Amino acid sequence: MNRSSTANLRKDCRLLSNTLLKLALPRITLRLVVLAAALLSWYWLCSFTIKQGATVKYNGFEAFGPQVVDFLTRINPYIWWVVVLILSLCVFAAVRSWMRQSLARGRSALVPLGVFRGLCATLSPEVLEVLRWAWKDPAQPVTIGILQSTVKQVRSGRVKKIALARAQQAELVLALSPESDTQSAPADSSGAREPTMMA
Repeated sequence: MNRSSTANLRKDCRLLSNTLLKLALPRITLRLVVLAAALLSWYWLCSFTIKQGATVKYNGFEAFGPQVVDFLTRINPYIWWVVVLILSLCVFAAVRSWMRQSLARGRSALVPLGVFRGLCATLSPEVLEVLRWAWKDPAQPVTIGILQSTVKQVRSGRVKKIALARAQQAELVLALSPESDTQSAPADSSGAREPTMMA
C-alpha cells in the first residue's frame, strides 16, 4: 500500500471519528451530567452518614452492661465507615449498570440517512468495502456500532485483508476455470507404448 493510500485511510478514519463524535455528543453530555450528579449525591450521602453516625449514642444498650456500651462507642466510627463502604459499592454498581446500558443503547442508535449518504459520497472505495464488511445484516439499518467497528477494522488492516481475500478468490476461480482442465494427460512412466490398430 502506497503513501497516498495510507493518507487516504487516515483521512477517512478521521472523518468517521468526527462523524461518530457528532452523533454521540448528546449521549456523551448526558452521561457526564449523570456521572457528575451521581458523584455529588454519593459525596453528600457519605458526608451525611459520617456526620450523623458521629452523633449516635448507645444509651439504649445499657441493659447489656457498660462494657457493651463502651465497646460500641469505641468502634462507632468504624461502623459508619463500613456503612459508607456499602453505600459506595451500591452506588458504583448502579452507575456501572446504567453506563453499560447507555453504551449499548449508543452502539445500537441508528445513523441518519443524510449522514450515511454524506459518508458514502466522501469515503474512499476501500473504506466503503470495510463498511460493507462490517454491516453484517443489510436488512437492518446502519448503527453507530457498525461505524465504530468500521473505524476499528480500517485501523487494524482490514483493507489489506479484503484485497488479499479477493486476490485469493481470483486465483481459485482461475484454477477452477475450464481452460485449466485442458491439460495433457501425464505420460506413462513405464515406457510401454499403448496398443493401436496397427499394433
